[in-house]
Amino acid sequence: MMKKATLILYSCIFIFFSCGVPQEEYDKLKKENESLKQEIADCQLTPVQILEQANEYNGNLEYEKSKSRLIALIEKYPKSTEARKAKRLLKKVEKEIEETKKALERDKLTENNNENFKKAIGKMKKKYDVSNSVTWYSDKSSTLSGTKNFLHTYIGKKEKRKPWMGISVNHFSKEEWLFIKQIVITADGKTYTIEEENPGEFKASETEGGMREWFDRVLKEKDFEMIKQVAESKSAKLQLIGKTTTKERTISLAEKKAIKNVLNAFEALGGSLK
Repeated sequence: MMKKATLILYSCIFIFFSCGVPQEEYDKLKKENESLKQEIADCQLTPVQILEQANEYNGNLEYEKSKSRLIALIEKYPKSTEARKAKRLLKKVEKEIEETKKALERDKLTENNNENFKKAIGKMKKKYDVSNSVTWYSDKSSTLSGTKNFLHTYIGKKEKRKPWMGISVNHFSKEEWLFIKQIVITADGKTYTIEEENPGEFKASETEGGMREWFDRVLKEKDFEMIKQVAESKSAKLQLIGKTTTKERTISLAEKKAIKNVLNAFEALGGSLK
């Protein structure tokens, strides 16, 4: 079925371009073909697989995608055990979607009343975690992909409480494990060391054909000097010191700009960097 849909597309491409059909018509056909291939792929999924997709989207706070998968499961396999589970999860997901809308509306009212706030928060992407009543802010350029190498900061904010900041470092390799023991950040000659405060803070797992190692922690007052220094630095390096190997890379201009944007948003939300 998949090969047939692809063959149809290629045949139409040849006919369209041979006859001089406008690009708009071709694009429309291509979109319809992609939709057909997706429908065929969905038809091959079992109830268990669809539920797994919905749970994964929900875990990533992608509630609309989770809702779409759950509805598809309930409609296609209404009498299955997974459909019963989907109905229970759907209620929670719909509640999360509604709470997210309310949280964004509250933020929008605040933004409209404060230009500086609006400017700072405008550079952030936001997700609301209804189970913990937390709005998460991160720079729009930041990635959470486990297959990317990054250093970024983010903000957590509960209603009527001051915000907090966190730091996240991710390392991905298809070559070897580091088994990170220590992280060293150097910014314009100043050196800062990050070590485990509790066992297991440096995490590792196999993912997507490679090895992922990462670290995530709420920033303490003593850490703000390090973050501000990195954001303002001309030259900054990140060292990941492993069991037998050390990896070093330059902290990019994009990463530093993103950190600076998060620091500005943190202050706009009522946080203190002192």
